[in-house]
Amino acid sequence: MSGLAQTWLVAVREMRERSRSRAFRASLLVMIVAVVGVIVLPSLVDTGAGTKDVGLAGSVPSELPRAIEEQSDAVGVTARVRRYGSLAAGEAAVRNGDVDVLIVDAQQLEWRSRTDEQLQAVATGAIQLVAVRSRAEAAGIGPDTLAALVAPVPVENVELGLVAGRSPDDETAALIMAVLLFLAITTYGSLVLSGVVEEKTSRVVEVLLARVPARNLLAGKVAGIGVLGLGQVAVTALAALAAIALVDSFDVPAARGSVIAWAVVWFVLGYALYAMAYGALGSLASRTEDAQSVAGPVTVVLIVAYFGSFAAIGSPDSPWATLLSFFPPTAPLVMPERIAMGATAWWEPVAASAVTVAAIAALVQLGGWVYARAVLHTGPTLKLRDMWHDSAG
Repeated sequence: MSGLAQTWLVAVREMRERSRSRAFRASLLVMIVAVVGVIVLPSLVDTGAGTKDVGLAGSVPSELPRAIEEQSDAVGVTARVRRYGSLAAGEAAVRNGDVDVLIVDAQQLEWRSRTDEQLQAVATGAIQLVAVRSRAEAAGIGPDTLAALVAPVPVENVELGLVAGRSPDDETAALIMAVLLFLAITTYGSLVLSGVVEEKTSRVVEVLLARVPARNLLAGKVAGIGVLGLGQVAVTALAALAAIALVDSFDVPAARGSVIAWAVVWFVLGYALYAMAYGALGSLASRTEDAQSVAGPVTVVLIVAYFGSFAAIGSPDSPWATLLSFFPPTAPLVMPERIAMGATAWWEPVAASAVTVAAIAALVQLGGWVYARAVLHTGPTLKLRDMWHDSAG
């Protein structure tokens, strides 16, 4: 049987065993519930935020209720106007929470505690509008002439963003991708780490190594968990899209199809790179408690790459950001952001991918060498320098 076929058999075994576990199913359910909850819950909480109760007391112009409705409609708020025969009755309604604001004599706004800035703008705008109409009528200015005079001038909003030529949607998409890629690589890389240690402590690996070479065993484990993780991410993304379709108030930053495709590519490359390192280092530990300590150097590199990716959002065209996007340990997090920000030539992602694939191939050889020599070791945790000296000797 060829090495590729052996790797695939190990990957299938890994997918089958882990997909049947309660931990995997629970994690998938938690991810779906968390993502859908983040999207749906804000709209449920804010269901009543668009309705405001406005009280009127004292000397009130007859046109004021209609003006309040016009101003509230302009800002997307539903205003319910209530009249009170006395100031005391109106203030009691404010204290009891029956109305959000009380307008007294069309000159004073009374609140229960904190001022609602949006409702304040609506009430103040309505009062001003009634006053302007009254003065125009006294001056002999007709309604049509007045409408032409006070017609609003269209003003266009342009969001510049942090970098010239980059929209805020590009920056938001880059930020979201950095967080998701970091979480995905950390989560599924840690699964490889824990899986290697568990098989080593349970002595299952001894049975597997009797049939499959160490290098193919490690590559199959990485591939199986990676495919399973990618499927988990895809199912969660579909659930998120379904929730977004049901909730109109949730804004999704615009991202080009090519940006999403490259994000998937760099997830695969980043996971393969770090998972091979996690798996090789995991074979050095003899106990589950030692797993995180032996993988500490890889975790530090991943965290440095993560924070470096945030810095690259503000300067995607800088020389240091370009260098980080080609350096294999940082490329999976920095290059997708530069692509999202439109800061790359067509050949840069291709060249960086080739460099990272070469690094993964070298890591497969090195990781297989470490894995083969350390996975059957029992006793104290091995150190890489000790293995190197023993091999050289």
